[in-house]
Amino acid sequence: MKPLLIDASFPKLTCDIDALKAQLDSSDFRADFENMSRTMMLELKLWMVLNLMTTGKTSDAAPAIDTLVFDESYSDMPPLYVSWLWLARMSIFIGNDDFMLALGAAENALTQMVDITSKKKEDFLAILASLLYNLAAVHNSLGDNARAKKELTKCQKLFERLVKKNERRFSPMLLYAIEASTSIISSKAQQMEVLKHYDDEVKLYTSMLNNGDSKKTREALINLVNSLKKEGDIMLELGNGRNAAKYYTKALRYQKKVSTHMGHKELTLSIRLAKALSKVANRRDSADQLLQSLQPLARKLNATNEMIEIENLLNNKNKNTNIMSLLKSIF
Repeated sequence: MKPLLIDASFPKLTCDIDALKAQLDSSDFRADFENMSRTMMLELKLWMVLNLMTTGKTSDAAPAIDTLVFDESYSDMPPLYVSWLWLARMSIFIGNDDFMLALGAAENALTQMVDITSKKKEDFLAILASLLYNLAAVHNSLGDNARAKKELTKCQKLFERLVKKNERRFSPMLLYAIEASTSIISSKAQQMEVLKHYDDEVKLYTSMLNNGDSKKTREALINLVNSLKKEGDIMLELGNGRNAAKYYTKALRYQKKVSTHMGHKELTLSIRLAKALSKVANRRDSADQLLQSLQPLARKLNATNEMIEIENLLNNKNKNTNIMSLLKSIF
């Protein structure tokens, strides 16, 4: 997915800062915040963040955003402005592949938006639609294409409404949302074709298990585990947690015949099984229990990446739940 066009969601400012914006192009210009009104100062700083974002200076934009959202002296900032700042911060996190932090930024933005009373105004809807686009980008990157598709569908509908109000401002983002949705649909069709391929492989390797040759049987088992894992991966990306769990469970069952001890292969398969179970409503507690039981094994194997993945899955489980609850309260 393409990066969010952050300027499409930038809220309309109440102060006329055009002269100050022009002066910012001068290398020796320093904004005289002390002699500005409180509102003008905030809006100029907000625009400065936008300017840094649109010129690709995200490493400078990040600390500027953090100052505005965390400094108590800016606690009187309008919630809509704070929401946009968290949206911008989310975009930076996505650009750095910090997807869990991106979810946290989305949660912070939506928490601000819940209390805004004017939920039908253009600026509010623009930020909401952009948040949905960013959430889809996160879930697409994490392999959750089913959730990404749902978020893009809502995003697209909002931008369709906004285009009717302001075609020039919102048409580019609507095209982004349509293109991303089309890409996911195309990916789904391709995944179903690949799934058929692995189904054939599974049948082939299963038929080779009882040929009497121990070496060939072991090779067939290893290949069977890998094919079942691939099938589980595809189902997981398609959002079918129940079937994904079945494939991973079978893979683990055959993996026990390959190796009698719990190693890295068993660890990664078990983590994927936990991911699949977390998508099944009545199995989420089982997913958490499984992840917790895998932590000692990950530490024993010194599997750093897997330890981080397990911690992220446990710590950020509530983020997606909270985000979904916040979105339901807004729509």
